[in-house]
This record gives sequence, structure tokens and C-alpha cells, in this order.
Amino acid sequence: MNITTEYLTALGCTAALSALFYAAERRNYPGISPRTVYLANYIYVPFYLAGVYLLQLRVGPLFSRFANETGGGVLMKLAPPQRSLYAEVLLTAGFVVIWDIWQYWVHRWQHASPLLWQVHKLHHSDSFLNSGSQGRHHVLSYVLNLLCYLPMLLLFGTFGPHVFVAFLMFRLWGFINHANVRISFGLLTPVVAGPQWHRIHHSVQHEHLDKNFATLFPAIDRIFGTYYEPGRDEYPPTGLISDNRESFLRQATISPVLGWYRSLRRTSGSSDLHSA
Repeated sequence: MNITTEYLTALGCTAALSALFYAAERRNYPGISPRTVYLANYIYVPFYLAGVYLLQLRVGPLFSRFANETGGGVLMKLAPPQRSLYAEVLLTAGFVVIWDIWQYWVHRWQHASPLLWQVHKLHHSDSFLNSGSQGRHHVLSYVLNLLCYLPMLLLFGTFGPHVFVAFLMFRLWGFINHANVRISFGLLTPVVAGPQWHRIHHSVQHEHLDKNFATLFPAIDRIFGTYYEPGRDEYPPTGLISDNRESFLRQATISPVLGWYRSLRRTSGSSDLHSA
């Protein structure tokens, strides 16, 4: 499958899931998110996906070469050449858990670093969190993920989970986590991430700040001290805590660079004052 076919397949899958979740959200909660909010996210996604696949086209061969030169992955060496179904399931389960721990720390770093926050804040700028928000990422955020992916390559090489598992992880669960629905997972909340639990992460309320970073397994947040279990009817407003007057177009393009420039000027000005 060439890169164009992969892109069109991903775009078609995203469009189908967007239509499905939009219908569910509008049917049950028609007054929550203005249609223009959905529209902005939907218009943006094809451009974001194009950036992602162009980066994969350039970086993919480098990743494959790195994996080959480092032995194809530490954990892959421990697996037998002809893996049984049991071994394949075990390896896939290990990949899913370790991937979520890996993304937890990358995600948490994006919140802790003022420079990386300039890239990540686009995703949090949606004042009406909805399923379309899952694709609301700056392309530089994907660049960061690629740069930080080397530990995963060292462990797993170019191994990827079965297509069904990959669909759940990288396609479907983003829609589930960001869906603007009033659904709690109840007793499963500490076990599996869902829309109410992840909404806490996007909340503008200070008690929810820097909570619930995991994508799939809330237990990771519990282990590292960032877990917050929502109350039965706790569905807070979302968006940026600071006042945000930038347009969507500016946020999705030059905003991070301008933010870095302002930070550099402030740092330079502070250094000049100390040296005077």
C-alpha cells in the first residue's frame, strides 16, 4: 500500500467515525457544541493527516534503519522466530501497555514544558470538547512524538500490533475519549479511559489541572500520582484556562513559533537586566 492509499484510507476511516460520533452527540446533546466547532475540526483534519503521512514518508525509512542497526528490538529478540498465537497476544499486550506508559510521559512533558505547551495547547483550546477534537493537534506535536519514539524502537523494533488492535488504539479510542457525551464507565473508570475520565484532563477547573494523562489505562496515572476520578455527574467545562483570543488558523500554523519567539525575547531581556 503506497502512502497516498494509506492517507486516503485513514481519511475515509476518520470521516466515517466522525459521522458516527457526530450523529450520536447531536442526537443526545444537541445544544452542547455549536456546529461551527465541529466544522472547524473536520476541515482541519485532512491537512493534519497530510502532514502526518508526509512525515512518515520521510522518517519511516530512518526508523527501519535504526531498528535494524540496533538488532530489531530488545523484546523481539526474546520472542521465538515462529511465534505462537499465545506469544503474539502477549507481545501485543506488552506493546499496548508500554506504548501507553510512553505516551503518558511524552504527554505529561508537553504540559510541564512551556516550550512544548506552545505546540500542545491547540489540542486543549477547544472550548466545546467533542469527538472532532481528537484530530485537533499541531503537526509539530507529531514531530515531537516521532523524535521521542526511539525508546519504543529499541524495545519493539518495527513491530506493530494487529490491525484490529491498531484501529482501537490509534483510530477509535481518540473519538471515544473526546466524545461530548454524558457517559460514565462506572466501575470500569479506574481500568479503562473513557469520555468522562478524559474530559477531566481538558477541564478549565484548577483542581483538574495536569490530571489524567493516559490514553488507555487510568492505572498509569494512579501509579504516577496524576489520577483524578470524576464524580458521578462531574462533566466540567473545557478549553484553555488562560484567555485565548487567537484564531484557529493561527493556532494551527504559526502560534507555536510566535510563542517561542516571545519566550526567547523575555529570556533575552531578563539576561540583559541581570548583566546591566
